[in-house]
Amino acid sequence: MSFQKIADMEKRIIEIKKKLDENLRNRSYSEENILLMNERDTLQREVSLLKGEETAIPIKTSYPLDVGAPCPHVISNGYKTYLIYYIGTGNSNWNETEADVKIIDSKSDDFVALVSFNWCYSFRFGGINDEVLNGHPLYEHGLEAYEMHLIENSSWIKDQQKINSVHTNFSQKRWNQRKHYIFTFHDDIFECIANDYKIQVFKGSLKDTALLANKMLFDD
Repeated sequence: MSFQKIADMEKRIIEIKKKLDENLRNRSYSEENILLMNERDTLQREVSLLKGEETAIPIKTSYPLDVGAPCPHVISNGYKTYLIYYIGTGNSNWNETEADVKIIDSKSDDFVALVSFNWCYSFRFGGINDEVLNGHPLYEHGLEAYEMHLIENSSWIKDQQKINSVHTNFSQKRWNQRKHYIFTFHDDIFECIANDYKIQVFKGSLKDTALLANKMLFDD
């Protein structure tokens, strides 16, 4: 670990925060603010990783969360877990022509993402919205609004692993495969511990996609 490198980055983070506060007081909303916030987030993430702390790494996908009304729903039975949400079709990362879209209703204008979690150990849903995200413990460790994240050095995984370590058949190898994911929606936050995930896209209503996920839940 380079202590001088960390010190230099932390100094720059403080400078950025002061500049952002100054711009906010002056009601200055410009491209500069966006660049400063992006730099701040990147530096905070790098410092956190260098220190071995819990860190949120954004997962930039082709299926971005709708910023205004993603309407996330969770369908789970404790063994299988599915997360569905409206895709933000106005996002530059979304490209309908490149996506493998499955048609439920060809007349619909909506696109819904269905996230299937592989070997989902546990999930949490609700609570924190975008207006209080800056109060989240991971906010200064890389957590962003309206994004999917992979959490490095997850305290949640460590806590659950410690609890399970008393089992006679405890497998460290199994726990090494598990990952902590967080999705920050407009009005909710979803997080889970799972081995992996797969995203499918459907053209149709949220209700029809939820019914499909519910059917998948009971299929072998």
